[in-house]
Amino acid sequence: MNTTLVIRICVVTLAFLIIALIWNSLKDAGDGMKLVFVIVVGLIGGIAAVKFVIPWFGDVMGEAVFSSGEKVEQDEMTKAAACIATGDYEGAIGHYEKMLDEKPDDPFPVAEIAKVYAERLHDPQAALRALEEHLQSQEWPVDDAAFIMFRIADVHLTHRHDFETARDMLEQVIGNFPNTRHSANAHHKMSEIEQMQYKLLMEQRTKAGSSGTAA
Repeated sequence: MNTTLVIRICVVTLAFLIIALIWNSLKDAGDGMKLVFVIVVGLIGGIAAVKFVIPWFGDVMGEAVFSSGEKVEQDEMTKAAACIATGDYEGAIGHYEKMLDEKPDDPFPVAEIAKVYAERLHDPQAALRALEEHLQSQEWPVDDAAFIMFRIADVHLTHRHDFETARDMLEQVIGNFPNTRHSANAHHKMSEIEQMQYKLLMEQRTKAGSSGTAA
């Protein structure tokens, strides 16, 4: 039971005690005085209901609707973000792993783990290991499997500059999920890789030509 709820219960209990004491003191009063008291109590009760009771009821319903797993996930995401902000990358990975333990069928935490390894710890091999192990851990729905495979291709391309392996992974996406948006996205990504390779080749030729001229 949280502190806010305890305070609200105490306030409501105190209010009832005060009302009971006042009503007891008015038991010998006339009907008019009792009527005024009832009206005043009704007005105060209505205001209190709008200001305190209804919001409290909303909080209770919100807690009933959202599962504890979602709360844990949100807490771990917040903690992981705080760790990244302070440079505690291993700590961030630990929080994402807790999310993964809570929801092993969610590909988001392992994608974040891989991102921390690749971008923060400069360890793309560890990023690939995390993604590949997760991909092989179970039979994934199409969207989730494609999501992880695209992340693997991205690590090969962005952090290892391994165009061929990235292309191989994209070809797997096309082969595994033909006639889907994932296949179309993979084709588009492969076109980008070809452009990157061509640009790199031209730069290398330019440098080689410049070196030959200088010699």
